[in-house]
Amino acid sequence: MKQKVNKIKRAPVIGVIWKVTFDSLKKNPVIWIPFCISGILKLFGLAVIFLSIFYPLSIVFAPIIKTLWGEAFLHYPFNFSLMPKLFYYVQIAVYIFLDGLLSGMAVWMVYQANEGKKPTLLDSLKKVLPKYVTLTAFLLTIYLIVYFISYGENLALMKSIKFKAVAFLMNKGLLQFINVFVNFFIILLIETVAAFVIPFVVLEDKRYFKGLAGSFGLVKRVFFSAFILIAIPTLISLPFSLLKAGFPALINKTLPEITFLVLGLSVVVTIFIDCVVTTSLAFLFLLRKELA
Repeated sequence: MKQKVNKIKRAPVIGVIWKVTFDSLKKNPVIWIPFCISGILKLFGLAVIFLSIFYPLSIVFAPIIKTLWGEAFLHYPFNFSLMPKLFYYVQIAVYIFLDGLLSGMAVWMVYQANEGKKPTLLDSLKKVLPKYVTLTAFLLTIYLIVYFISYGENLALMKSIKFKAVAFLMNKGLLQFINVFVNFFIILLIETVAAFVIPFVVLEDKRYFKGLAGSFGLVKRVFFSAFILIAIPTLISLPFSLLKAGFPALINKTLPEITFLVLGLSVVVTIFIDCVVTTSLAFLFLLRKELA
Protein backbone atom coordinates (compact mmCIF):
# COMPACT_ATOMS: atom_id res chain seq x y z
CA MET A 1 0.00 0.00 0.00
CA LYS A 2 2.95 2.35 0.50
CA GLN A 3 3.12 3.13 -3.21
CA LYS A 4 -0.49 4.30 -3.00
CA VAL A 5 0.13 6.96 -0.34
CA ASN A 6 1.43 9.53 -2.83
CA LYS A 7 -1.74 9.10 -4.90
CA ILE A 8 -4.17 9.97 -2.11
CA LYS A 9 -4.58 13.54 -3.33
CA ARG A 10 -5.53 12.28 -6.79
CA ALA A 11 -8.03 9.56 -5.76
CA PRO A 12 -10.71 9.18 -3.09
CA VAL A 13 -9.37 7.52 0.05
CA ILE A 14 -12.15 4.94 0.02
CA GLY A 15 -11.40 3.93 -3.56
CA VAL A 16 -7.72 3.54 -2.75
CA ILE A 17 -8.47 1.45 0.33
CA TRP A 18 -10.84 -0.90 -1.51
CA LYS A 19 -8.38 -1.36 -4.39
CA VAL A 20 -5.58 -2.20 -1.98
CA THR A 21 -7.90 -4.47 0.02
CA PHE A 22 -9.00 -6.62 -2.90
CA ASP A 23 -5.50 -6.70 -4.38
CA SER A 24 -4.13 -7.90 -1.05
CA LEU A 25 -6.84 -10.53 -0.59
CA LYS A 26 -6.10 -11.80 -4.09
CA LYS A 27 -2.36 -12.01 -3.48
CA ASN A 28 -2.69 -13.30 0.10
CA PRO A 29 -5.75 -15.59 0.27
CA VAL A 30 -4.56 -16.78 3.70
CA ILE A 31 -6.21 -13.63 5.11
CA TRP A 32 -9.58 -15.21 4.30
CA ILE A 33 -8.91 -18.24 6.50
CA PRO A 34 -9.75 -16.73 9.94
CA PHE A 35 -13.13 -15.60 8.65
CA CYS A 36 -13.73 -18.99 7.01
CA ILE A 37 -12.95 -20.67 10.35
CA SER A 38 -15.54 -18.48 12.05
CA GLY A 39 -18.09 -19.28 9.33
CA ILE A 40 -17.40 -23.03 9.44
CA LEU A 41 -17.93 -23.07 13.21
CA LYS A 42 -21.25 -21.27 12.80
CA LEU A 43 -22.35 -23.64 10.03
CA PHE A 44 -21.34 -26.58 12.22
CA GLY A 45 -23.48 -25.15 15.02
CA LEU A 46 -26.39 -24.74 12.58
CA ALA A 47 -26.02 -28.37 11.49
CA VAL A 48 -26.02 -29.52 15.12
CA ILE A 49 -29.21 -27.54 15.75
CA PHE A 50 -30.84 -29.11 12.70
CA LEU A 51 -29.84 -32.63 13.79
CA SER A 52 -30.51 -32.09 17.49
CA ILE A 53 -33.96 -33.71 17.33
CA PHE A 54 -32.58 -36.83 15.67
CA TYR A 55 -30.73 -39.73 17.22
CA PRO A 56 -28.01 -39.77 18.55
CA LEU A 57 -27.85 -36.00 19.20
CA SER A 58 -31.37 -36.09 20.58
CA ILE A 59 -30.04 -37.99 23.60
CA VAL A 60 -28.32 -34.78 24.71
CA PHE A 61 -30.41 -32.02 23.21
CA ALA A 62 -33.99 -33.34 23.32
CA PRO A 63 -34.34 -33.08 27.13
CA ILE A 64 -32.93 -29.53 27.06
CA ILE A 65 -35.26 -28.38 24.29
CA LYS A 66 -38.25 -30.05 25.92
CA THR A 67 -37.54 -28.44 29.29
CA LEU A 68 -36.82 -24.92 28.05
CA TRP A 69 -39.22 -24.56 25.11
CA GLY A 70 -41.61 -27.50 25.10
CA GLU A 71 -41.96 -30.89 23.46
CA ALA A 72 -43.58 -29.44 20.33
CA PHE A 73 -40.22 -28.06 19.19
CA LEU A 74 -38.83 -31.58 19.00
CA HIS A 75 -41.08 -32.29 16.02
CA TYR A 76 -41.40 -31.10 12.42
CA PRO A 77 -42.14 -28.32 11.48
CA PHE A 78 -41.92 -26.57 14.87
CA ASN A 79 -38.20 -27.37 15.17
CA PHE A 80 -37.57 -24.84 12.40
CA SER A 81 -39.39 -22.15 14.38
CA LEU A 82 -36.88 -22.57 17.21
CA MET A 83 -33.85 -22.75 14.91
CA PRO A 84 -33.25 -18.95 14.56
CA LYS A 85 -33.21 -18.48 18.34
CA LEU A 86 -30.78 -21.37 18.92
CA PHE A 87 -28.59 -20.25 16.04
CA TYR A 88 -28.44 -16.75 17.52
CA TYR A 89 -26.87 -18.25 20.65
CA VAL A 90 -24.31 -20.06 18.49
CA GLN A 91 -23.41 -16.86 16.67
CA ILE A 92 -23.00 -14.91 19.91
CA ALA A 93 -20.75 -17.61 21.40
CA VAL A 94 -18.49 -17.64 18.32
CA TYR A 95 -18.50 -13.84 18.14
CA ILE A 96 -17.49 -13.25 21.76
CA PHE A 97 -15.05 -16.09 22.34
CA LEU A 98 -13.38 -16.55 18.92
CA ASP A 99 -14.01 -13.71 16.50
CA GLY A 100 -11.77 -11.29 18.39
CA LEU A 101 -8.82 -13.66 18.11
CA LEU A 102 -9.57 -14.49 14.46
CA SER A 103 -10.03 -10.85 13.44
CA GLY A 104 -6.83 -9.94 15.26
CA MET A 105 -4.99 -12.63 13.29
CA ALA A 106 -6.36 -11.17 10.06
CA VAL A 107 -5.27 -7.65 11.04
CA TRP A 108 -1.74 -8.88 11.77
CA MET A 109 -1.59 -10.66 8.41
CA VAL A 110 -2.74 -7.46 6.68
CA TYR A 111 0.11 -5.64 8.39
CA GLN A 112 2.57 -8.30 7.30
CA ALA A 113 1.32 -8.10 3.71
CA ASN A 114 1.60 -4.31 3.80
CA GLU A 115 5.22 -4.66 4.89
CA GLY A 116 5.94 -6.90 1.91
CA LYS A 117 6.19 -10.06 4.00
CA LYS A 118 4.39 -13.34 3.48
CA PRO A 119 1.66 -13.64 6.13
CA THR A 120 1.07 -17.01 7.79
CA LEU A 121 -1.57 -18.33 10.16
CA LEU A 122 0.93 -19.64 12.69
CA ASP A 123 2.83 -16.38 13.00
CA SER A 124 -0.39 -14.40 13.35
CA LEU A 125 -1.68 -16.78 16.03
CA LYS A 126 1.57 -16.43 18.03
CA LYS A 127 1.32 -12.65 17.80
CA VAL A 128 -2.36 -12.31 18.70
CA LEU A 129 -2.92 -15.13 21.22
CA PRO A 130 -1.38 -13.16 24.16
CA LYS A 131 -3.97 -10.44 23.45
CA TYR A 132 -6.93 -12.86 23.54
CA VAL A 133 -8.37 -11.56 26.83
CA THR A 134 -8.30 -7.94 25.67
CA LEU A 135 -9.89 -8.76 22.31
CA THR A 136 -12.56 -10.95 23.91
CA ALA A 137 -13.37 -8.24 26.48
CA PHE A 138 -13.78 -5.75 23.63
CA LEU A 139 -16.24 -7.92 21.70
CA LEU A 140 -18.11 -8.72 24.91
CA THR A 141 -18.47 -4.97 25.46
CA ILE A 142 -19.85 -4.49 21.94
CA TYR A 143 -22.34 -7.31 22.48
CA LEU A 144 -23.51 -5.89 25.84
CA ILE A 145 -23.98 -2.42 24.36
CA VAL A 146 -26.12 -3.83 21.54
CA TYR A 147 -28.01 -6.05 23.98
CA PHE A 148 -28.93 -3.20 26.32
CA ILE A 149 -29.94 -0.97 23.42
CA SER A 150 -32.20 -3.75 22.17
CA TYR A 151 -33.59 -4.21 25.68
CA GLY A 152 -34.34 -0.48 25.86
CA GLU A 153 -36.05 -0.62 22.48
CA ASN A 154 -38.32 -3.42 23.71
CA LEU A 155 -39.25 -1.45 26.82
CA ALA A 156 -39.98 1.64 24.72
CA LEU A 157 -42.09 -0.47 22.37
CA MET A 158 -44.16 -1.88 25.22
CA LYS A 159 -44.88 1.62 26.48
CA SER A 160 -45.66 3.00 23.02
CA ILE A 161 -48.08 0.24 22.02
CA LYS A 162 -50.93 2.43 23.26
CA PHE A 163 -50.31 4.83 20.36
CA LYS A 164 -52.45 4.11 17.30
CA ALA A 165 -49.61 4.43 14.81
CA VAL A 166 -47.49 1.86 16.65
CA ALA A 167 -50.44 -0.50 17.08
CA PHE A 168 -51.23 -0.16 13.37
CA LEU A 169 -47.67 -1.02 12.35
CA MET A 170 -47.66 -4.00 14.68
CA ASN A 171 -50.98 -5.32 13.39
CA LYS A 172 -49.76 -5.00 9.81
CA GLY A 173 -46.55 -6.86 10.67
CA LEU A 174 -44.39 -3.89 9.67
CA LEU A 175 -42.92 -2.99 13.04
CA GLN A 176 -40.30 -5.75 13.07
CA PHE A 177 -39.01 -4.63 9.66
CA ILE A 178 -38.71 -1.02 10.81
CA ASN A 179 -36.85 -2.32 13.84
CA VAL A 180 -34.38 -4.12 11.54
CA PHE A 181 -33.49 -0.84 9.79
CA VAL A 182 -33.15 1.04 13.08
CA ASN A 183 -30.91 -1.63 14.59
CA PHE A 184 -28.89 -1.85 11.38
CA PHE A 185 -28.05 1.85 11.60
CA ILE A 186 -27.31 1.71 15.34
CA ILE A 187 -24.93 -1.22 14.91
CA LEU A 188 -23.18 0.59 12.05
CA LEU A 189 -22.56 3.59 14.31
CA ILE A 190 -21.25 1.41 17.14
CA GLU A 191 -18.95 -0.52 14.81
CA THR A 192 -17.67 2.74 13.31
CA VAL A 193 -16.83 4.28 16.67
CA ALA A 194 -14.95 1.12 17.69
CA ALA A 195 -13.54 0.43 14.21
CA PHE A 196 -9.85 0.64 15.15
CA VAL A 197 -9.74 -1.00 18.55
CA ILE A 198 -8.45 -4.31 17.16
CA PRO A 199 -5.70 -2.64 15.06
CA PHE A 200 -4.59 -0.61 18.09
CA VAL A 201 -4.53 -3.71 20.31
CA VAL A 202 -2.77 -5.95 17.77
CA LEU A 203 -0.43 -3.54 15.99
CA GLU A 204 0.40 -1.09 18.78
CA ASP A 205 0.05 -3.37 21.80
CA LYS A 206 -2.57 -1.15 23.43
CA ARG A 207 -4.54 -2.46 26.38
CA TYR A 208 -8.33 -2.39 26.57
CA PHE A 209 -9.01 1.23 27.55
CA LYS A 210 -6.10 2.68 25.56
CA GLY A 211 -7.30 0.75 22.54
CA LEU A 212 -10.76 2.25 22.91
CA ALA A 213 -9.34 5.74 23.41
CA GLY A 214 -7.11 5.34 20.37
CA SER A 215 -10.03 4.21 18.24
CA PHE A 216 -12.21 7.13 19.37
CA GLY A 217 -9.41 9.58 18.56
CA LEU A 218 -8.75 8.17 15.08
CA VAL A 219 -12.44 7.82 14.19
CA LYS A 220 -12.96 11.52 14.86
CA ARG A 221 -10.56 12.22 11.99
CA VAL A 222 -11.77 9.54 9.54
CA PHE A 223 -15.39 8.97 10.57
CA PHE A 224 -16.90 9.24 7.08
CA SER A 225 -14.32 6.91 5.49
CA ALA A 226 -14.66 4.33 8.28
CA PHE A 227 -18.46 4.49 8.15
CA ILE A 228 -18.57 3.94 4.38
CA LEU A 229 -16.02 1.10 4.53
CA ILE A 230 -18.28 -0.65 7.05
CA ALA A 231 -21.69 0.32 5.69
CA ILE A 232 -21.35 -0.57 1.99
CA PRO A 233 -20.31 -4.22 2.44
CA THR A 234 -22.66 -4.66 5.39
CA LEU A 235 -25.63 -3.62 3.26
CA ILE A 236 -25.37 -7.07 1.65
CA SER A 237 -26.54 -8.60 4.95
CA LEU A 238 -29.63 -6.37 5.20
CA PRO A 239 -31.91 -8.57 3.01
CA PHE A 240 -31.06 -11.56 5.20
CA SER A 241 -31.93 -9.58 8.34
CA LEU A 242 -35.28 -8.68 6.78
CA LEU A 243 -35.91 -12.31 5.84
CA LYS A 244 -35.14 -13.39 9.41
CA ALA A 245 -37.57 -10.80 10.76
CA GLY A 246 -40.26 -12.20 8.46
CA PHE A 247 -39.58 -15.90 9.08
CA PRO A 248 -43.16 -16.75 10.19
CA ALA A 249 -44.70 -15.31 7.02
CA LEU A 250 -41.90 -16.71 4.88
CA ILE A 251 -42.40 -20.21 6.26
CA ASN A 252 -46.15 -20.01 5.70
CA LYS A 253 -45.66 -19.07 2.05
CA THR A 254 -42.85 -21.54 1.32
CA LEU A 255 -41.52 -24.45 3.40
CA PRO A 256 -40.14 -24.63 6.95
CA GLU A 257 -36.78 -25.73 5.49
CA ILE A 258 -36.33 -22.21 4.08
CA THR A 259 -35.19 -21.22 7.59
CA PHE A 260 -32.17 -23.51 7.37
CA LEU A 261 -31.31 -22.20 3.90
CA VAL A 262 -31.54 -18.51 4.82
CA LEU A 263 -29.47 -18.94 7.99
CA GLY A 264 -26.82 -20.93 6.13
CA LEU A 265 -26.55 -18.41 3.30
CA SER A 266 -26.35 -15.55 5.80
CA VAL A 267 -23.22 -17.16 7.27
CA VAL A 268 -21.57 -17.39 3.85
CA VAL A 269 -22.36 -13.73 3.18
CA THR A 270 -21.02 -12.77 6.61
CA ILE A 271 -17.65 -14.37 5.81
CA PHE A 272 -17.26 -12.03 2.84
CA ILE A 273 -18.50 -8.96 4.72
CA ASP A 274 -16.32 -9.48 7.80
CA CYS A 275 -13.23 -10.16 5.72
CA VAL A 276 -13.62 -7.09 3.50
CA VAL A 277 -14.56 -4.78 6.40
CA THR A 278 -11.76 -5.93 8.72
CA THR A 279 -9.14 -5.83 5.98
CA SER A 280 -10.16 -2.42 4.63
CA LEU A 281 -10.24 -0.89 8.13
CA ALA A 282 -6.80 -2.33 8.84
CA PHE A 283 -5.47 -0.72 5.66
CA LEU A 284 -7.14 2.59 6.56
CA PHE A 285 -5.45 2.40 9.96
CA LEU A 286 -2.06 1.74 8.34
CA LEU A 287 -2.62 4.48 5.77
CA ARG A 288 -3.33 7.08 8.45
CA LYS A 289 -0.20 6.03 10.31
CA GLU A 290 1.90 6.35 7.15
CA LEU A 291 0.44 9.77 6.33
CA ALA A 292 1.09 10.88 9.91
